[in-house]
Parts: sequence; structure tokens; C-alpha cells
Amino acid sequence: MTTNFSLTRNSTAARQSRGYSKIYALLLFGIIILAAFITGCKKDDFEGEISGVCPVVTTDPVNGAVDVPVNKTIGLTFNTSMKGSTINTTTVTLKQGNTAIAGVVGPAADGNSFTFDPANDLQPFTTYTGTVTTGAKDTLRTSMAEDYVWSFTTLPRITLSSNPIAGGTTAGAGDFAQGSPVTVTAIPNAGYTFVNWTRVGAPTVPLSSNASYQFNMAGNVDLVANFSQVPTFTVLVTSSPTAGGTTTGSGVYASGASATIRAIPNSGYSFTGWSGDASGSTNPLTLTVNANKNITAIFASGGPVAGAGIGPILPGLGGAGNFSILTKAGISTTGITLVNGDIGVSPAAATAITGFGLIMDASGQYSRSPIVTGRIYASDYAAPTPANLTTAVSNMETAYTTANGLVTPAPVLERGAGNVSGLNLAPGLYKWSTGVLIDPNTTLTLTGGVNDTWVFQIAQNLTISNSARIVLQGGAQAKNIMWVVAGQATLGTNANFSGIILSKTLVSTNNGTIVTGRLLAQTAVTLIGTTIIQP
Repeated sequence: MTTNFSLTRNSTAARQSRGYSKIYALLLFGIIILAAFITGCKKDDFEGEISGVCPVVTTDPVNGAVDVPVNKTIGLTFNTSMKGSTINTTTVTLKQGNTAIAGVVGPAADGNSFTFDPANDLQPFTTYTGTVTTGAKDTLRTSMAEDYVWSFTTLPRITLSSNPIAGGTTAGAGDFAQGSPVTVTAIPNAGYTFVNWTRVGAPTVPLSSNASYQFNMAGNVDLVANFSQVPTFTVLVTSSPTAGGTTTGSGVYASGASATIRAIPNSGYSFTGWSGDASGSTNPLTLTVNANKNITAIFASGGPVAGAGIGPILPGLGGAGNFSILTKAGISTTGITLVNGDIGVSPAAATAITGFGLIMDASGQYSRSPIVTGRIYASDYAAPTPANLTTAVSNMETAYTTANGLVTPAPVLERGAGNVSGLNLAPGLYKWSTGVLIDPNTTLTLTGGVNDTWVFQIAQNLTISNSARIVLQGGAQAKNIMWVVAGQATLGTNANFSGIILSKTLVSTNNGTIVTGRLLAQTAVTLIGTTIIQP
């Protein structure tokens, strides 16, 4: 009996012990699962997040981004609301190699968004590495599963400089996308001409001899625009005898420029001719400056005046006298236009010459056109064209200022109250505080000798109406007539015009207009079916 009792009791105890063990095992398993749910987190794809899952961050710029602006503020967006105090410069860092980038970390629009704002612009075409550590926690104090590390590369940069600094200026520097087409431009100053482009550190390896240089971005580019000083020569014009008269045209000129010299005899003297580095008796005389020139105007007492005339002394045009049309801003044409002589623009480039069908010469110094008998020049053509144009434009501006400031002989004021239709004007200086008008189908007659001169100083616009004409009588020549216009000069349909227009602004012509003279404008010239005849 005793033995059976012991066996029965032991069996019952064993069964109870096994039951308790199962319960304890189930409880322990549940606790482990709950702990894992509460404290654990897993990697996820930022979709369908639930409480208890680790924060996930996305960045702007994204990992592997290129062409990032150097002034970029880094954006951080989490999938859940974060505890702001844990998003700081300890948990959010940016480095270039091993160098930490200083910056400010702060919240953006909501509790999910933050920014890292670098204290200074980033370096161009440089790779940076950002890190968000597991120290960043959400509002439930849940950390990210692991540090998030990403990288990006900034935009490459073009840096430009001039050699020498006084030689000219440049345009086109900045930050551009890798592989994109870019253009840099060199603009020589007066007295200089563009030579070529080189890289910093490689001064003997020319990249291009075009002032406008186009290439594709391939990393940072540090370019130098090289300029050379244009040789200059001195023209000295004197009088013999000194009492015989005065001269104009002395000065310093760029090599190859044109100089116009003139002899003005005093009362009781006549001009007989030139000596020294000029000859003949042409007065005024235009010559090409290719060396220092010492010229003497010879005057004789009494006798006829050779080459002199009645009227004001016309200012020399210098290099501008080589052009039928010269502007600073552009030349355009439509219709059937024909230009006799050269045309040019500066500082505007060749793109500002439209309607001419430009054909570039092999030298790169000028273009041709079926409707221009001479050559076409632009500031972005090969040397020495840019320097020559700069000189010519400067001469044009000087001629305008000089002609507009003439006071000898005493000007005739406000003739016709600005309407000169039907008038016959003798050589002289005429001045208006208004505009000047020639009515439709009427004429203005200028009567004088082959060396007589006219200067018209116009404070406002010049308007030559449709079918209006300027008639020259007695040997008067278009080259001896200057229209100095502070406003716009407009030549109407089928107008017939004579003289040199020095305009402060625009010159425009209409269909069927014939111009015997030059159009020299400090802005633009627009032509419609116009014939220009160089005087």
C-alpha cells in the first residue's frame, strides 16, 4: 500500500510540474514578443509606417545627386514626427572628405521636416557626404535602425580673368550643369585686341582665338582671356607759316585707323598743299595711320584758297569715316536693300546684324553679304577688328559731340521754326531747339560750292517725310553735310536724302529710300528696302 501511494503521488506531482513548465514557457514567449514589438524596429520602405517602427529619412538632394547648387540648403524629411531636440549638429553632419562643414540645423514646415543650412557656400564640382545618426529619435523616442549616409556633387564652375587686367573684360562666368554647352566672351578695351583663351596654369596652350568661345562643361574651368595692346602712332599736323592758318586732325591713333586732317587758312592766305608725310592739295585729307606722321599744311599769302570753302569746320570722323553704316547696337534690314561701302557694329556682336545673310571670311575678321559691296565687321570677329571698331565708335561719338558743340560761324537759329520744307539754305551752321521736318513731296535745297559745308544741330528728331528730297546745287557735296540729331532720324518711303547723319539714338529708313551719305548711330540702324551710297 505504501508503495502504491508513493507512486501515485509522484505521478500526480510530475504531471503538475509539466503543466507549470508549459505555462511559464508561454508567458516567457509572450514577454519576448511584446518586448521586441515595443523596443525593436526594422528597416522599411517609408510606406505604411506604424507606431513602433523606426524613423526613416529622405534627403534633398537625394543620394548620388549631381549639379547641386553651391548655395543649397539641405532638406531632411522623416516618415514620422521627430523629437526636435535630437535633430542637431551632432546627429546631422555634412563633410567634404574628412572636413566637417559648419552649418545650422533647424525645423522646417512641420515636425517631420528639418534643414541643414551650411554657413558658407559649398565648393563647386565637389562631392559631399551627409550623415543622419541613430541619435535622431521620433516623439516615441524610437531611433533609426542605423545611420543614414548619402552623398551628392555640386555644380561645376567657370572662373574668368583678364591678362592684362587693363586689356579688357569678360562675360560668361558662373555655375553650369556638367556637360552643358556654355559660351564665354572677351571684350577688349580701347587700345587692346583679344589674342586667345588659355587655362590658368597653362599660359602657352591656347584653347581658342575666338573672342566668343563655346565648349561643353567638364568640371571646373578657370580661363584667362589674353589681350595685347594695339600699337599706336602719333599724327602731328602743323602750319607753315604759322600765321597762315590752322589745322585739325592731330592726335594719337591705333595702328590701321583712319585720320582726317584739314587745313583752314586765315584771312589773306590760301592753302596750297601738304608736305612731309602727306602730299597733294586734297583738303580735308583722309589717310591710314600705320606709322608716326609729321605733316605740314603749306599756306601762301594771297591768291585763291585751294580746297577751302564757306561754312563751319567739319569734325573729322576718324575710323568712323571708313563706314557707310556704323552703330553700337545693331543693323537690320528687310526688303531689297543695297549698301555701298562697309558696315559695322560694336560693342554689339554679329548676331545684332540681321537680314544680310552674313558669309564669314576665312580670316574671321569680317563677313560678306550679297547686298553689301564692302565688308561687314562686328566686335566678336577676329583681331584686329574689335580694336578697330572700338576706335571707330569712339571717333563717331567724338564727332557727334564736336559737331553738336560748334559755335563758329555764328549759328542760324530756329530757321523755319523747324519745318525746312521748300527752303534754300546757304552753307553755314544751323541750330534748332526742336525737331526738324521736311514735309511729304517737298524739297530742301542746299546751294554752295564743292568745298562748302553745312552742319545742322537738331535737339530733337529729324523727320524726312515720304517722297521728300534734299537737292544739292552749285557743286555742293553730301560728304560736306552733317546732320547732328539728338533724337531719332526717320527717313520716309521713297525719300531722297543727302548727308552724314550723326545720331544719338536710332536711324530708320523706309522702302525706296535713297541715302547719299553715312548713317552713324549710337544705338541702331533699321533699313527697309533702302539704297545707301557712300559719298
